[in-house]
Amino acid sequence: MDNVIDSRRFWQNLIFLVFWGCLSLTNVKACPASEIKPLAQKPSEIDYVQGLQYALSPSYTNDLDNTVQLAEKFCDDYRQQNPDSKNLAIVSDLDETLLDNRPFYKVNPKFNHKAYHEWVISNVAPLLEPTAKFLSRERKNGYAIFLLTGRRERDRVATTYNLVKQNVDYDGLFLKPNDFKGHAYDFKTNVRKAIEDMGFKIVENIGDQVSDLYGGYAIDCVKLPNKMYFVP
Repeated sequence: MDNVIDSRRFWQNLIFLVFWGCLSLTNVKACPASEIKPLAQKPSEIDYVQGLQYALSPSYTNDLDNTVQLAEKFCDDYRQQNPDSKNLAIVSDLDETLLDNRPFYKVNPKFNHKAYHEWVISNVAPLLEPTAKFLSRERKNGYAIFLLTGRRERDRVATTYNLVKQNVDYDGLFLKPNDFKGHAYDFKTNVRKAIEDMGFKIVENIGDQVSDLYGGYAIDCVKLPNKMYFVP
C-alpha cells in the first residue's frame, strides 16, 4: 500500500508543480522524501530584506496556508488508507516552521547573531498558526509529534519554555549538540533515523529549508515558504 501511495503522490505533486511553475527544487512544496536533493549553495532568490518583505505579505500567508494543507491531506489520506498502521509520526522543524521569528526580523533589518540569540532565550516567539493547528490536530488523530531544530542544546530550556507558553503538545524535542559541526541535513537525517529505529514510521516531515527534508527516513515531505535565509 505504501508503494501505491508513493506513486499516486508523485503524480499528484508533479501535476501540482507544473501547474504552479515550481519545478525548481527550492520551490518544491510537497513531494516524496526520496525526491529531495541537497542544495550546494544559496539559491539566488534568497535575500534577507526582500525575503522579509515577502514574509510580511499576503502572498506568504496564502502560500503557507496552502502548503500546510498539503501536509494535512497527506497525513489524513495515509491514515485512512492504512487504518492498521501503528506508531505513526510527524517530524517538524521549529524556526519559520512552527515558531514565528518575524517580530525579531522586523526590528532587525540587518541580521545580528547576538541579537538573534537574545531573542531565542527570551522565549517569546509566537506560533505560525497553520503549522501549529496542523500538528495539534494530527496529534489528536494519533500521530506522535517530534520537533527537530537546528537550535543548540544550550537553548533547550528557553525553547521548551517558549513551546509551553504557546501550549504546544509534542512527544520529543531534538536540538543540535553545542559542539556540532557539519551540515544541518546530516544532523536531521540522523535524528529521523533514530526516531524510526525507536519503532516509529515518519509519515510527514515538514520544514522551511531543503536541509530539513533531505536524507530520507520519511514517506512524504513538505517545504514551507522562506525566502529570508538559507541553511545548508
